[in-house]
Amino acid sequence: MMPNTVDAYIQHGWSLVPIQPGTKGPRTQKWNTRDHALTSQADLSPGYGIGLAHAYSGTMALDIDDWATATTTLLPQQINLQALYDAPDAVIIDSDRPGHGKLLYSMPFGLTLTSKQISVNKQAIYNLRCATANGLTVQDVLPPSIHPDTGQPYQWAGLGTWDQLPMIPMPLLDHWRALLAKDQERTINTGGQVDASWEEIRDALDHIPADCSRDDWIDVGMALHWAGNQTDQENQGLTLWDDWSSQSETKYPGKHDLLTQWGSFRITKGVMIKLGTLFHLAADNGWQRPVMDATSLFSAIPPMTPVDILEGFRPVPPEMDLDLWPSVLSVRAQEISDSVGCDPLVPLFAGLGAICGVVDAEIRLELMPGFRVPPVLWLMTIGDPADKKSPGSLPMLKPIKNIEADDRSRFRKEMLNWEGHEAMYSVAKKAFLDFSSSAEAMLGSDQAPLVPDLPPQPVPLRITVQDITSQKLVRHAAERPRGLLCHLDEMASWARKMGDRNSGEDRSSWVVSYESERYEMDRVGAGSIICENLAVSIVGNIQPKVFTESLENLSSDGLLQRFILAPLRPDQTRLGHPVPDFANSSATWENTLRLVFALPVMNYTLSVGAHAAYREFQRWYEDSKQDERLLNSPTEYMTAFGKLEGTAGRLILLFHLIESPFNPSVQVDIVNRVVQVIKTYVIPAFRYALGDIAGVDSFDNRIAEFVIQHCDRETVTLSDIKRSARRQIEGNNIWEAERMIIASMEELIHAGWVVRLDDGSKEHSHYAQWAINPSLFQRFSEYREKVIIARQRMMDRIHEGTGPSVTKRARRYTPGYDPETMD
Repeated sequence: MMPNTVDAYIQHGWSLVPIQPGTKGPRTQKWNTRDHALTSQADLSPGYGIGLAHAYSGTMALDIDDWATATTTLLPQQINLQALYDAPDAVIIDSDRPGHGKLLYSMPFGLTLTSKQISVNKQAIYNLRCATANGLTVQDVLPPSIHPDTGQPYQWAGLGTWDQLPMIPMPLLDHWRALLAKDQERTINTGGQVDASWEEIRDALDHIPADCSRDDWIDVGMALHWAGNQTDQENQGLTLWDDWSSQSETKYPGKHDLLTQWGSFRITKGVMIKLGTLFHLAADNGWQRPVMDATSLFSAIPPMTPVDILEGFRPVPPEMDLDLWPSVLSVRAQEISDSVGCDPLVPLFAGLGAICGVVDAEIRLELMPGFRVPPVLWLMTIGDPADKKSPGSLPMLKPIKNIEADDRSRFRKEMLNWEGHEAMYSVAKKAFLDFSSSAEAMLGSDQAPLVPDLPPQPVPLRITVQDITSQKLVRHAAERPRGLLCHLDEMASWARKMGDRNSGEDRSSWVVSYESERYEMDRVGAGSIICENLAVSIVGNIQPKVFTESLENLSSDGLLQRFILAPLRPDQTRLGHPVPDFANSSATWENTLRLVFALPVMNYTLSVGAHAAYREFQRWYEDSKQDERLLNSPTEYMTAFGKLEGTAGRLILLFHLIESPFNPSVQVDIVNRVVQVIKTYVIPAFRYALGDIAGVDSFDNRIAEFVIQHCDRETVTLSDIKRSARRQIEGNNIWEAERMIIASMEELIHAGWVVRLDDGSKEHSHYAQWAINPSLFQRFSEYREKVIIARQRMMDRIHEGTGPSVTKRARRYTPGYDPETMD
């Protein structure tokens, strides 16, 4: 070392550290603290070199390890490496190693930046060197120290002088800051749901004592090795491990041993240590993971509308294209929908059921030789009590009552005639019996009075039945071979009877009634009821909760899967705008029902084009069925899917009866439209109702509602949700309740509503935390306001006085209610 060199550097304001001979860095403990800096030449042992402590000297170094790659890497950042070297004030430390180089610069006053190494394919390219993550210094060897590899002294080079260092070029400083900003980005997979940043790793590492056990030291190294491999920054992980390890006064093994250990680490599934281990060690030493900025957590999620978000959580009910339906039916259904304020599916299905009720069920459509279908359908709308199902369906069924009423005069006349025949029959029968007991009859006389045949007793026209037992249903149908329509305004009691083995209901009679076939019901001690054509169509409404509860029982023998399902869309329930009958098509609709009612029994066939279209549908259906099997679709869904050929045929027949009842051949247009209804609505409705409604636990909905109503907060915890859902989790132990909540929140994670912040390690202590997507606040602002106002109205009704003697209470407000803007 040249005499007075150390003093010259120190007098210039630089902070120096001693470098042991044969090395490029200090080996003493805590060498990078200010207290260990040299104060004069006298502090330096003979043969030792010196290093510049950048963080305490206001300097930095651009250290080049691969000149060619560094040049091409820096050029896009508007940094010309050769131009920096050729600058008139450039200060260079020359180690006489080809492809390597080092530029020194002054830093802006008071500024220190964390050192950053840039690697390509795990090879170091260049370093920006100043300070460690915890604010301590890094160093670079100064001339005239001896290079351990070349044995030659480091030399000053460049056109500038060391005592007049140039300021770091702004493009280089901006590039450095941008690299450090990237270190703040959460790009490192932690094995949990929230990624980590290098800055967060450094913060956690500062809380772990460097003189920990060797096992913990190895775990930290493996975690950093894994993190480096995740981002192709293995050298950064190594640097962090070395900087942290060197803080131990007694256990730092030195760079050689540390590099040997680092080289032994492997990214092998099953044995690799991830960042969760490092974070756990840090947490054991008091580290708390900082609360993340929710906006950054959800930055990768594309902007969503409320419908998009809801679809991500639970699919919305399928949409029906009314243009595919016979216009007389779809127009009337839309009119009632607008008038009542209900989903048009309610009157649409009720109207289709009305057609099934008035048509003679002995009519058939031959789809293929030996394959004929009747005009019998089972139709079910699935909606909440407030979905206006009854007001929406009754106007479509009202004309049936008129048809039944018109038949009363016919029935009275026929009944009177029958009663006359019955009177004659009674008289003739009495005379016959009297004669049979007379002496004349005993003598073998053949002059017995004749007894005329008694004709069948006429029955009134009855098209619809309602809450009815299977035995009574068969008896009614035996008297009415043209079929019946069972209208179940609320199907809850019917569903319960079908699922109750003690109810006495004969489910087989209902199943046969769908097929429109001959049926004989044996009654114990009361003989049999023979029904030549047991044909019963059903149209009904059911609540989602009842549907879910009844699904298993109703689907065990395919009873439920015979229904065409119509899950109602909540947004279609609204304020209605009634119009008088003279301004709508109610008369046209009633005339259509009367026309279909008057049709004679006949067999319809498919035209050539319609037959070809139906065969094409069958081919598509068979291919789709194989796909569904490969995808392991639920059994309930597959049972319904297996009936689609017949369901399509029945719809084709009914469409034809509405549009062209006097044409014996069904045209191709009807087949094509029905196929579209099957593909775009019937199948999606099966999938939705038999999969999504059946799978949606009301508890899931409750948790989703909680998140929506609390989306003005950044985070929620397991305890927050438990307090809100205490009624829903009653009857479950605390472990079961927490599992239910966490499972529901998993659904919301997949939907992009929330992100899990903790790593799950504290679930045994009943702790979990989620960040809420900030976009929910805006997306659901209108909905949240409606809910808050509705709750306030309910609270007002509960607390308002009802008479003059009642003391007026001070008004109470529901959370979030602003009387100035919401009253």
